[in-house]
Amino acid sequence: MAPLAREGYRDLRRRLRMLRIAVMRYRLRRDLYQAETELGWLGWEQVEFYDEMTTAEVKKIQEFENTQAFLQNTSAELSGRRAALDAELTREKTAHDQTLASLTADRAPLAARLQEAETTRQKKLESIDRFDRAIEEMSVAEKRLEALSESYMNVQNPTIAIRIEARELSDQLGQVALEKKLVAADKATAAQEAVALESTIDRLRTDLQHIDEATAAARENLSGAARRVTDQVRVVEREKKKSSLHMAHLDHEKQKPYQFIGSCLADHNIAPRNQPQILEKVLALRERNVQLGETVNRLRAACAAVDLGLLISFYFLLFAVLIALSAIAFHFA
Repeated sequence: MAPLAREGYRDLRRRLRMLRIAVMRYRLRRDLYQAETELGWLGWEQVEFYDEMTTAEVKKIQEFENTQAFLQNTSAELSGRRAALDAELTREKTAHDQTLASLTADRAPLAARLQEAETTRQKKLESIDRFDRAIEEMSVAEKRLEALSESYMNVQNPTIAIRIEARELSDQLGQVALEKKLVAADKATAAQEAVALESTIDRLRTDLQHIDEATAAARENLSGAARRVTDQVRVVEREKKKSSLHMAHLDHEKQKPYQFIGSCLADHNIAPRNQPQILEKVLALRERNVQLGETVNRLRAACAAVDLGLLISFYFLLFAVLIALSAIAFHFA
């Protein structure tokens, strides 16, 4: 039983260590890939004299660089177009504001004059109504005085008092007729002035309507310009996004030839001119990867040297113990 537990425990430790080393190697290979990629990025111009595969990878990078330079120029051109569209919209808004300010300045006095003319016309119409009522009242008084005067005229042998009253009635009739004539003249003048004001009001309303139509047209022009510029901006932004995505894709694709070239530089122990320490980093990571690989090989050899039947018995027993412990924990839980 003791050899079973001892050998099984050693085998379990070896396998757990192999698992931990596998995780370490995964992270190390990722770091190595990034380091070789950086090495290739820094020194890819130094490998043009190598074999066809390396030269082909260099050509790929050159093509990527040329494409990205074109995309950068395109992006700059699109940014210029966006700035021009923004400036155009700003000019449209400025012109719109100036037009509205001018139309508002023109409309204000016209609206005031229209209000004044309508108020004056209304007063004239009210005065005409008052004149009509006054004329009607004078006509009634005139008829009453004429009837009374006629009754005095039919008196036989009128006395002095009657004659005096008849003369006063005649004077009153003359006064009423004169006042009626004056009121009628005032009414005619007010009517003429009201008619003249109607033409002025119509002209002012027409002028205000033209200004309102010009204001609506200016707003519609601004809305149309805003829609047109917005549509063009949307197209430009869509093109810029496509260009950015393409550049990002090229950056990702360039990692493969960079890593290939970096591996080639490391194989030939060639360091880049500006950052030679990156080669030392790549070589150190490679050495560490080799060491871990050798450790794994030794652990695998040790695991293979143990009797298979012994290992099967140990792991079966271990599995049974784990199940029992799990059942006990579940029961008390």
